[in-house]
Amino acid sequence: MRKTDDQGERREDTPFDLESAVRTIIAKTPSHGGGSSSHFLTHALDTAAVAEWLWRLLASEAIKQEMDEVAGGHGRGLILFRWICALHDFGKIAPLFQARFPEYAAAVRRAGLTIEGIFTESNSGYRHERAGAYLISEALKDAGWSARRRNWVWPLIAGHHGDIHGANAWLPSKAGGQLLRAKDKRWQEVRAALLHTVSREVGYPDWREAPPAKVPRRSTQLALCGLLKLADWLSSGLAGISDPKDVTMEVCRRRAAELLAKEAPAPGWGTGKKEPGDAELEERYGKRWLHTALPGAVLDLTRRMPDGGLLIVESPGDTLDAGLLSAEIMAARTRAQGVFVGTPEWSAHHDVFRRVRKWLGKTGSEYEQRAALLHELRALDPEWSAAKYPGSSLGHYVVKECPGESDGEPEEFAGEGKGKKLPVDWFFSHTRGLLAPFAVAPTYQVLAAAVRTQYVMIRMAGLLGKVHVLDIADVVLDDRMRVYLLEALRWLGQARVPMVLMASALSPGDRGRLLSAWLGGAVGNEGYEASEPEAPGAHPRVTAAWIDDDEPRITVRGVDAHPGERVTVELAEESADSLKGDRAARQEADRRLARLLADRLGPGQSALVVRNSAERAQSLLPSLREAMDATDTVVVLHTQLAAGPQAVRARQLLERLAPGRPTTGGERFVLVADQLVERSFPVSVDLVVSDAAPVEQLLARSAALRTPSDPDRAEPAPAPLVVTGYADHPAPGPDKEHRSPVFPAKSARRYERRWLVAALALAEEAAAGNGWALPRDAARIVARAHEGPTGLPPAWRARAEAVWRDGKRRTAAREAEAAQHTLARRGEHHAQNLAALSYLSTPHQEWDLAGLIQGSGFPVETLAVIRDDEGYRSLLGVRLPADGSVKDLPDSLVEAVRCGAVRLPPTCRQAGELLAPLPAWSAKGGSGGARRLCRSRALVLDPGLRTTVGGRRLRYDHELGLVDEGPVADSPAV
Repeated sequence: MRKTDDQGERREDTPFDLESAVRTIIAKTPSHGGGSSSHFLTHALDTAAVAEWLWRLLASEAIKQEMDEVAGGHGRGLILFRWICALHDFGKIAPLFQARFPEYAAAVRRAGLTIEGIFTESNSGYRHERAGAYLISEALKDAGWSARRRNWVWPLIAGHHGDIHGANAWLPSKAGGQLLRAKDKRWQEVRAALLHTVSREVGYPDWREAPPAKVPRRSTQLALCGLLKLADWLSSGLAGISDPKDVTMEVCRRRAAELLAKEAPAPGWGTGKKEPGDAELEERYGKRWLHTALPGAVLDLTRRMPDGGLLIVESPGDTLDAGLLSAEIMAARTRAQGVFVGTPEWSAHHDVFRRVRKWLGKTGSEYEQRAALLHELRALDPEWSAAKYPGSSLGHYVVKECPGESDGEPEEFAGEGKGKKLPVDWFFSHTRGLLAPFAVAPTYQVLAAAVRTQYVMIRMAGLLGKVHVLDIADVVLDDRMRVYLLEALRWLGQARVPMVLMASALSPGDRGRLLSAWLGGAVGNEGYEASEPEAPGAHPRVTAAWIDDDEPRITVRGVDAHPGERVTVELAEESADSLKGDRAARQEADRRLARLLADRLGPGQSALVVRNSAERAQSLLPSLREAMDATDTVVVLHTQLAAGPQAVRARQLLERLAPGRPTTGGERFVLVADQLVERSFPVSVDLVVSDAAPVEQLLARSAALRTPSDPDRAEPAPAPLVVTGYADHPAPGPDKEHRSPVFPAKSARRYERRWLVAALALAEEAAAGNGWALPRDAARIVARAHEGPTGLPPAWRARAEAVWRDGKRRTAAREAEAAQHTLARRGEHHAQNLAALSYLSTPHQEWDLAGLIQGSGFPVETLAVIRDDEGYRSLLGVRLPADGSVKDLPDSLVEAVRCGAVRLPPTCRQAGELLAPLPAWSAKGGSGGARRLCRSRALVLDPGLRTTVGGRRLRYDHELGLVDEGPVADSPAV
């Protein structure tokens, strides 16, 4: 007798057996479940078992303690978390999901359950995570859980695929009965039976009678959602169990243990970290350094914070070691898993990584190998690549600059395979990077956790368990990035995450906003405004903020009270035509600057020239070569050099110009760079030439100057700071005193014009007077620059008015645009749960986080390859197969190819975004190691290293980098 109608639905007279029906519910099909199907109970308990491991390995001690309080007793936090994880796919116990797979739907119907033949999860747009949130919420409501207690649970289930919707997305109108059969008694019985079994197995049989005692913080909820998502991902790789009767929690624990035994996250410090005493710190850092003014102030204020807090360190010089010193103490007091070190996007990440690894080795030899460099081109670090690919041919390309000539076939990498397995490899899979216990990455990785993006919960899970040491020098100057920084501070402050923020100098307004954001998050008051105590104007400056008995505390320490070293300032104005791109005028300006350098530098002296664009750095080199002696050395370092040579050159320069290194011989040395050396690039020189930049950047750049007291300083002493890159000749006429100075277009795009005008006005004042006493005057200089026209010299106030008004309008517009994408909207920080967190979330790609955070105008990354008669070779000389494929070739060879990654000039940005990977790099083509190339935009050069992009002629020069030779019609003959 037929039991179904023409659409395949169950007839009412179909026999129903609850046990059989429960066994037919599928959660994973072979394509999504380790090669075989998994019943709901199997996948539920597998996920709970994996979640246990992640709880032990990745959850911070603060989260564990808070969740124990939430769940009502010691150890119950894990039980509650395990239970939620087990029920993440509860929405699959519904016809909309089961109907998606006809071969399994038939068994469900035979068991006596109704499945509609029209709507499924695939064609209805109503997915199982939304259904699960609704069904669980209804179950908790029926059990008597209050709205407050249940409304933080269902968003975790709704978000286990990366987006957290609101309650209004639970149930579309057409789904009232057709999709869920929410009122169907047989489906209700199946859900109730599985809910009962899962609850019993995970150790929460009394979930009806013992709901959570309180609601966890939203930051904790978000982190738990991230760990849930990760547990689901990992458990999905386990094969199914054929008979559901064999599924128990103990069986699934063994399966999870076997899974994670193959590859598991390396642990961090955790509860084993002990706070170092004075003797240990003196041995680690050196007694002399530890008791100098800045480290001493950092150490003293850090120890005043009983449970960690926010420490702001302002100094133009290198403060990384001081930040790590504070982080180690706060980590021990809060039992943090590890440390995240954030660097400027332009900085020398690999040098910071080396220093962090060395520091970790001093805290414990086992921790040095657990540091992760979260950078796409981490293989450029010689220490990392030597550990990952020992004895590899890759070393040839990461320890020296290669000429680009083909000197080997792919066979030179033969036998290298996938490389050696490292303790941190687990963290390099999709979205896992921030979970690493010790990580070095651009600061924007933290800011991305403050933006409504998919998988933001996994980022938050990684951030909450660490102390953060962030260089924010470039962040506070960018209107868009500053919004995301403040949002991140609110969320991390809510979780009381210890943080060290480093900058050359901050305005009172910026410092107050940082303090207000972290403390406001900690006290749960979005409108909180920090009241900073009076402090001397000395600089460097250290500010500590923490919570004591639920009350905010702030202490400020001015470090240096002495007058400081006198830094004279000189102006070297250019013509407006030079700044607007006129070739002849530019050459003349370059020749004048080159002559100035040649005249000012004495035997054995060195100079740092910082330009605001790679183009200006490139154009200066020929004039410098002409003006300097043949025995002198001139080097360029900028962001349009290929990644491999850039990293090698940076390491050589850091060694050559290292502070404290004595000068030898009469050779003069000039480094011409762009913002690559802005921060985290500690060098020491006798003369600094800088394009006009905000005063914070001028102070940071001037920190490279040797002071008269430096024992390694060569004589005679030149005028140390020269400011150029501007034109200030008002045209004749009645309004000439109101005309704004002219700056290069790239300077005006990178920095707000009002900050450039303020810096120029203050530099002109210093040049006419006695210069600046640094670092003492730094705080006063920055405060005046941010005060508005009234803080500038009288002659500049009228000229700055219009620029200041326009700048404020631009800032407000950019901040408003960025605020549309922050994790919580204005007025929502008081919310008790994550409902609708992902509403209007920001579309993005995981590999484009920097562009997401900085917005339009971020440089386009390409991978340069050379096409000749034989096929393709990499920019640095690795010969590839004829089609450029790296299929089945060693990973180390792929990394050698990626040494040719290079950024396009801003003039090619729009056209560059349309560049595509080589066809042979397609992931669909089974390209093996090319998986990391399938998203790389190929910049295909001819044998002469030239190409055309967007109507502009580009040429790669192994010394100058990627050069824009202008429009095709104006380019030199090839």
